[in-house]
Amino acid sequence: MPRPRQAPLAERIRAGMLPAGQLGGGPGLQAWLGAIALRNVRGTAAGIFGAWFNVPFTIMMAAVGGFVGAVVGLFNGSFVGPQVVARVDRVLQWILPLPMSAGEFAPAASAQIGGIVGALVGAVNGGWALGWLAFAEPWRRMYAADPVGPVGFVIGQVLVAVFVGLLYLAWSAATEPLRLRIAGARRLSRREAEWLMPLVQDAATRLGLRSLPRILIDDRREADASAGIRHIVINQGLLDQLDHDAEQVSAVIAHELAHWRDGDAIAVAWSKGVTLPLYLLYEVATRLLRMAHSRPLHYLIRFVFWSVIVTVRYLVIPVQAGTWRAAEYRADAAAARAGYGRGLHRARSYLRESFDGERSGWDAAILAVHPPTELRLEALEEPGRRYLLPSHPILRSLPDWMPTSTVERDR
Repeated sequence: MPRPRQAPLAERIRAGMLPAGQLGGGPGLQAWLGAIALRNVRGTAAGIFGAWFNVPFTIMMAAVGGFVGAVVGLFNGSFVGPQVVARVDRVLQWILPLPMSAGEFAPAASAQIGGIVGALVGAVNGGWALGWLAFAEPWRRMYAADPVGPVGFVIGQVLVAVFVGLLYLAWSAATEPLRLRIAGARRLSRREAEWLMPLVQDAATRLGLRSLPRILIDDRREADASAGIRHIVINQGLLDQLDHDAEQVSAVIAHELAHWRDGDAIAVAWSKGVTLPLYLLYEVATRLLRMAHSRPLHYLIRFVFWSVIVTVRYLVIPVQAGTWRAAEYRADAAAARAGYGRGLHRARSYLRESFDGERSGWDAAILAVHPPTELRLEALEEPGRRYLLPSHPILRSLPDWMPTSTVERDR
């Protein structure tokens, strides 16, 4: 018996024939493969190198060598300094005789300067020597035992990293509904679906999507939205701050659908998966630091985990964060090409003060996964057009400023 013909998706949504927002699906196979193999090659390489090739141990040994070298250099430099000054005095007496020697002019300075120079030279030399020994000695021994051994070790470590990454990716996709529910995301009510889902369907049509993720609502008041592997979560605070303006909300939805279509959440999970041992230790360290209320305990935790923290914060995340910032520009451009440029520009300008934080310091400038909102606004603007930025602080400094004033992009 033939199956009855179903109404088009948009009509089924409007008619209430589907549970509100429960249209969950993942992006296609091409998005999965691209997110794993092509999206963040440098970040994947940095993660594998940092997590599976003893980088934290190498950094720790380099620090030990630097400390020991600095102490030795300090004492040696303090004793050698006066002898060096004496030699300089003999040279100066031969070239240009002076009424008093440098040692007589500053008897303690020679020892202090010598100690400082010796400590600096010793720290650099000791750190480099012991760090290189910690990194290279295992490879030298493997090569001495079998010249092909290092190659086999590299291949084996990469395969292990790929296997762990795939397992973590599968776990992330399978547990995403549960994790989102625990975090506070919920299904749409019928009233919310009646207003929101047509906007989602229209954005999906413009983007050329064949399926949709499941749309969830988070009742938190922060203005935010995020795309997962099979879900898109929209905060109630975002809808409130945009005053449920259909044009702006549709633009944000199109941006998140572009993230979902391109598999950006898959790429994030994959990059974390291949770095999993390192990220787990880093997560333990950060959670312990947040729970530590006494300064001595705080210092103790940092002392135990400092090499892991340094590896993640100064090697892995900086390489990977650049890819995520590029993904934000790419999703903005996709939404603009679908006809949502004006609405997205309005939404970004309204959310600028509440959503965009400071951009100074290592965390905000180097580790941030979102580009500065001002630069995202600029990328959306077309030459020769004027854009209303009601909350832009530059407006207040313009001549003849009025609430309807605009800022024009320079080209």
